[in-house]
Amino acid sequence: MDPLHSTLTTPLKILLVDDEPNTVQLVRKILQADGHIVYEAADGLQAIEVFEAARPDLVLLDVVIPKLDGLGVLQEIRRRDRMAGVIMISALTSEQLAVKSMLGGADDYISKPFTLKTIRMHIRQVADKTQLRRHNAMLQDQLVAANEKLRHYMAAPLIETLMASPTLPSLGGERQTVTILFVDLCNFSSFAHHLSPDEVLRILNEYFALLTTAVFEHGGYLDKIMGDGFMSLFNVPGRQANHATMAVRSAICMYERVLEWNLTHNPMLNIRIGIHTGEALVGNIGTPQLMNYTAIGDSVNLAKRLEETSGPGQILLSATTRALLDLDDIQLDASRFVSLGRKTLKGANIPTEVFHIAMPG
Repeated sequence: MDPLHSTLTTPLKILLVDDEPNTVQLVRKILQADGHIVYEAADGLQAIEVFEAARPDLVLLDVVIPKLDGLGVLQEIRRRDRMAGVIMISALTSEQLAVKSMLGGADDYISKPFTLKTIRMHIRQVADKTQLRRHNAMLQDQLVAANEKLRHYMAAPLIETLMASPTLPSLGGERQTVTILFVDLCNFSSFAHHLSPDEVLRILNEYFALLTTAVFEHGGYLDKIMGDGFMSLFNVPGRQANHATMAVRSAICMYERVLEWNLTHNPMLNIRIGIHTGEALVGNIGTPQLMNYTAIGDSVNLAKRLEETSGPGQILLSATTRALLDLDDIQLDASRFVSLGRKTLKGANIPTEVFHIAMPG
């Protein structure tokens, strides 16, 4: 059955709140004749107690009742339940009172005396409205749950960019300046042979959790995990004025976390990192059915070559990245950056000046 139209045939639980016996008797007969389940309360405090116990679908609430007036009861109902339908009823002819009722969260307002046709029509309208509200809330919960699942497979900056766009993603990209950081776990394959698959998986997951948070904390985007390493981008998808500095700070943070890890864990880990800043083609690559947001080009290749050239525990960066650093940053003292001279990296024809970051330990 369509949930949006089930109110036409499904009996409702209705709470009738009124201190006039004749009104209660008349409305009760109408509601019961239509197959609804009726609960009653003669004052505001009793209304709240019955509402808590019965959790009705709809409340017919008189404005003028003893102990706590209808507007006070409405406030308490809405504090407990945003979904239930509420129809305010009053013999007072007051536009101000009607406005207060609607602003307080009521779904409708009926003036006494009312006809049989009127009360039935208003109940049906509010019941349909309530059902639609519950259905929308369910869809919203499903969407939140789906988004939460998606966040485990896609980095938050990309999700936020996609959600903010009024159009669907499409294949293609644009050239822009980006800082690329590659990390690799040194010699992991050799000692992984001596561990069970479960143990290898546990170590890798802890290792990735340890290091990727350093990327997120410095505004980077985790592009992809590749075996026992990963690729990160800075300055995309959102812009960062100091993206080179943030990438280097992220690398230093990773190095320090590995040192701390090794104090209490076995086997000890060691990483190597390569960083380069340059122009790359950034966008969606793949097929219309399955896209990968990434960066491609010579700049990406150069960053990868720097990582492959570095030794265990070493952070290498290009002269381009070095020139963009904010050396007033306390972590980026100029004396820490040691030139290794110009090197011809694998796959590159032009020598590149390479810098090594001097690290303790």
